[in-house]
Amino acid sequence: MADGDDNERGVQQRFEESRLGKRVISGLLAIALLVCVAWNLPESPIKRALQPVLAPVAVPTGLDQGWAMYAPDPTRRADTIEVQVKMADGEIRTWTSQPGQPGIGWWDRWLGVRYWVVLDANLRPQFAHWVVRQVTEPNERPVAVQMTLHTETLQPPADQERGSRRPTATKLIYQEQLGEAR
Repeated sequence: MADGDDNERGVQQRFEESRLGKRVISGLLAIALLVCVAWNLPESPIKRALQPVLAPVAVPTGLDQGWAMYAPDPTRRADTIEVQVKMADGEIRTWTSQPGQPGIGWWDRWLGVRYWVVLDANLRPQFAHWVVRQVTEPNERPVAVQMTLHTETLQPPADQERGSRRPTATKLIYQEQLGEAR
């Protein structure tokens, strides 16, 4: 090792072992912990007051990440996208966003696609055309496509055991008459 490396390592080690070094490191850790905790508080006046003050530290260091997905507030609904493709002969071909369907490989990535298709109406035509290509052969003639969102409200386990009915909703989110070109 070069003498410069030994000298730098010695300075760093001496600083870390000194009383001042321990206080500085402890203070930085305490600030990081405070920022993480404050950033992940439930929505409240306290959180809204703290975030602008902590943002100059949180944003550049990446401590502004939300961890709500790990919180004890589970998903309360299950969405399924159903795409129906009507063929020229009247046959209806149905594709759903379930594992094992053609085109669905990495399930976690598919969840992201499904999320954005539900939220962003501008993605729906592209997605519908992709499904049409998945369920038809080049020599077949699809004439219409429609996309439906099925939402099921999930119940807590105790309600499921009692046999409570799960509320559901269905909404047409995209519809198109297809021309000759696909």
